[in-house]
Amino acid sequence: MDNFSRYLVIYFSLSVFLCGTAVFAEPLAGVSFDEQNIFLQEDNFEHIQFKRIKANNYIYQNQQLKIEVDNSASFLMMPFDHVKKISHVSFQWRSIGKPGVENKKHEEKRSGDDAVFKVALLLKADETLFNPLMPAWMKRVDKLLSVPSKEMIYLVADAKHAADQSWVNPYNDRVKMIAMKNSVDVNGWMKASYTFEHPVEVVGLWLMSDGDNTHSRFTTKVKNIVLKKYPL
Repeated sequence: MDNFSRYLVIYFSLSVFLCGTAVFAEPLAGVSFDEQNIFLQEDNFEHIQFKRIKANNYIYQNQQLKIEVDNSASFLMMPFDHVKKISHVSFQWRSIGKPGVENKKHEEKRSGDDAVFKVALLLKADETLFNPLMPAWMKRVDKLLSVPSKEMIYLVADAKHAADQSWVNPYNDRVKMIAMKNSVDVNGWMKASYTFEHPVEVVGLWLMSDGDNTHSRFTTKVKNIVLKKYPL
């Protein structure tokens, strides 16, 4: 698929999703969430794939998530059965290879919109809009959500932007990108973290690595994903 067609598919899909999702949908069965720790086991997530983009390979290993990216992009979704107020997000990660994002200016463009790992927080909305033209993957997202969402925040590990800096997603201005703080942890793991000035109301979670825009190949491992509720 040529770049223009691919842009239309992704832009249209995100626009539809972020304009609204179904209110009365059953949450994913078996979701485990203990108010802080996200349990990395397969039956807690739905693997959402795009029709014309190669999917990542997600492997669950003893409460760790291994993501194999090969010019690919897809995400894992965990819907919440009620709104959660989130003030802080953190996780540990390490990778073999990284996406070919050159600098912060490149990161703000469609051609550089890839990340070694990012956590998307789907924010609560008060209303929903129905659009029958949604693609299959968006219909699946729509069905999984119990509460509507119009906006999303991506927390990006190992971003080219400095920690706490934000920028607008190049495909949709309803998606905010934020660079997380990264520090060296133990045994070769990095720790990424971000604290909101004010708590955000979250209705679902996406976990994602992507290398399709930069035609990159790399492997990321993630563990100890923690969402802290308000107050800290």
